[in-house]
Amino acid sequence: MGIFSLFGKKGAQPANPAEKDASRAKRQASSSRPDTGKTTGRSQAARRDAQAALATAQKIDAIESEMSSEFVNVTTTQLGKTTIPGPHTVAPRTQPVAPVQQKQRGQAKPSASPTPSPAPKPAPDEFGTTTEFLLGGETAVDNVAAPASEATAVVEEAAILYANGQSDMVEQMLRAAVAEDNLGSVTRNAWWMLFDLYQILGRQMEFEQLSIEYANKFETSPPAWVSTGKQDAHDTAAPSKSTPMVSFSGKLDEGCTKLIDRIQKLAESNRALRLEFARVSEVDSAGCRLLLGALNRLQKSGHELILVGAPELADKIRAILEVGRRDDTEDSWLLLLEILRLLNREKDFEETSIDYCVTFEVSPPAFVAPRNKVTTAAAEAPSGAAGTADVFMMPALVQGKIDNLILAIAAFSDEHSPAIVDCSRVTRVDFNAAGRLLTGLAPFCGNGKAIEFHQVNHLVAELFSVIGLNGAVRVHPRKN
Repeated sequence: MGIFSLFGKKGAQPANPAEKDASRAKRQASSSRPDTGKTTGRSQAARRDAQAALATAQKIDAIESEMSSEFVNVTTTQLGKTTIPGPHTVAPRTQPVAPVQQKQRGQAKPSASPTPSPAPKPAPDEFGTTTEFLLGGETAVDNVAAPASEATAVVEEAAILYANGQSDMVEQMLRAAVAEDNLGSVTRNAWWMLFDLYQILGRQMEFEQLSIEYANKFETSPPAWVSTGKQDAHDTAAPSKSTPMVSFSGKLDEGCTKLIDRIQKLAESNRALRLEFARVSEVDSAGCRLLLGALNRLQKSGHELILVGAPELADKIRAILEVGRRDDTEDSWLLLLEILRLLNREKDFEETSIDYCVTFEVSPPAFVAPRNKVTTAAAEAPSGAAGTADVFMMPALVQGKIDNLILAIAAFSDEHSPAIVDCSRVTRVDFNAAGRLLTGLAPFCGNGKAIEFHQVNHLVAELFSVIGLNGAVRVHPRKN
């Protein structure tokens, strides 16, 4: 809307006396003309009036355009900008009239004032909050506390380096991080990792010195040094602990086919197997036939065996046998004889052979002492896991191809819920091996299996967190 429209703009301007006389003369002349020329005269007069009105309107529009543009520029500059208070607040500036607006003035004379120079670029703070304002005027990085992500990165890098065997570099990193004391929420993690590193390396003097520093800083008791003798980080666990294991539980029947297949797979790449029968509650002929075939194959291939709960299994088999009753129990008799032979119980073997001969009227198998190594072990008590009947012991060093270890853990998880994996002996897990643990165990955990790693040292626990293993299994770090 134009400016003059607010004040009721008129369409014509008052004429002077000379113009009035000229106009009166024109009207008289036109009245004396013949009627035939009236139409033409009136048309010309209308055109002249229209041209005059158009010229006047153009002048008014040009003046309005000039005044409105200046008014809008000033208003927009002053009211349209929102400035956040900061250390540098710049007063609002008006913009000069654009050249296009000068052209719209028609024949307006140029201003005597000098031509305004191009407007300078606005200061940064005109656009809102600046970096300096957000930092309170401080732009130096040293004056800003390190974000938590940087502190976490130090701990994670130390865990990865340790997994790759870089113990010296890990010690330097953790020592520097502890001294700087800028780790935020992961401060204690770094201290505990350093304690575990000195414990694993057998450096008791450094451990004790760190304990004093820990007590002064946190005003609480430090972790205690565990006297286990000289511990070699490259030492492996005892054979009975690291041997791949298959555990039977419940009823030994034809439903054990999956476990028998697992024994066969483990036997392909392992010279020793651990078979557990302590949790078997009862047996039948079909289950005895499956287990008998597996034991015969292991004996022929010369595998070493560790049998847990084998005497108890023999008693359960004997409970379903009756001298003179044949039916379908022959495989059960033969399995009983095989277990007695593996246990090297010759006297019991001979007595059972006579009963077998009477029942089936055939010669019994001859007693032959096992050619390969066969040992027995009692079922182990749970270690820090109440309510479970067994735990799976991890080797001290986990590295290289660990497919057999993964299969053994998976087999253990088939019979235990949750499956407790004791990592108290673990000193180091290779980075690639940790990745294999994740890809190997994740499918089992995705199918509803519950696997828990207990007593994990903090160097390994942090590695498990880095690769995401704690998203598949529950990781319980060692308590300090």
